[in-house]
Amino acid sequence: MYRIQSSPIRTGWHWLRYNFTPGSNGFRAVGRETVLALAQVDVVMPGFADEQLSRLEAMGGPEKSKTHYAQIVSWYAELLVILQLAEHPWPEPARFLMEPTAGDSKYNPEVMIELDGVGSLGVEVKAPDLLEHSNTRTTNPWQLAGRTDITPASLGSAVTLPRDNPVKDFLVHADKKFAGFRAADPNFRSILVIVWDDFINEPVTALLSPSSGLLTRNSFHRQDDKAIEYPNIDAILLLRHQHQIVEALAGRALVDDPSHILDFGRRDHFPPHALIKNPTGEGLPAEFLDCLEAVPIEALSAAAEYNPGEVIMWN
Repeated sequence: MYRIQSSPIRTGWHWLRYNFTPGSNGFRAVGRETVLALAQVDVVMPGFADEQLSRLEAMGGPEKSKTHYAQIVSWYAELLVILQLAEHPWPEPARFLMEPTAGDSKYNPEVMIELDGVGSLGVEVKAPDLLEHSNTRTTNPWQLAGRTDITPASLGSAVTLPRDNPVKDFLVHADKKFAGFRAADPNFRSILVIVWDDFINEPVTALLSPSSGLLTRNSFHRQDDKAIEYPNIDAILLLRHQHQIVEALAGRALVDDPSHILDFGRRDHFPPHALIKNPTGEGLPAEFLDCLEAVPIEALSAAAEYNPGEVIMWN
């Protein structure tokens, strides 16, 4: 905490300056929870807190930079997931590796957990920049969440286009990061965690839309007219939490009653964490699924937002 008070977070312009001002409502709602989380993870991965604070300090300087704000949201999304991994009561002693590498690969996921008798789990966390999208998605009469034969011009008015390219990029990058581990260890398993906002139907559609979903044979990501596969990713976990981060940083009440900005939630609470198995991946052991409070998306089919929907009419 002393380091933060003498760091650029407090001495220069930074989005989180108020949140780390001792005694403020912002500190009670955000700063305190952040410091506790960094300390908790540092117990299992020494050096984590120092590295993460250095990253956070660099997200300041230019006043009201939207790029830095998006980076801060992404930073909290990563911390949300890693804290859950660190706090989980594992059935056997778990070893945590921070940004591990495999062989000569230059790619590395956020964290890997090694669990005796079970295997290893690589975890990659991604959070798209939804700032502009969240401000405009409902202002147009129509939204295309997936790619179909319906063209924007055919709808005759302003149209919000799909946000599926970031999902595609996340899959490509995660597949590269996990490839070396998969080649070196047959018991290695992997999961890509995508932290979206409350409009979870958007990544669901990007992944599973029958007409263009990235995990289907009709995927819009193709080479030689064949769908690109991501065999080194075993599953994708979708979290509805970006809006919670945004509300917490702004000092507003959170949605659906999480206790604080880094409250990961539980399987029996709303909203659920939707697990989508990659058809070209491997199965995940129950120990890893339990840690991430994962609910198979098939069990959520009664909820419209967990089903792909290519066209949305807002008014």
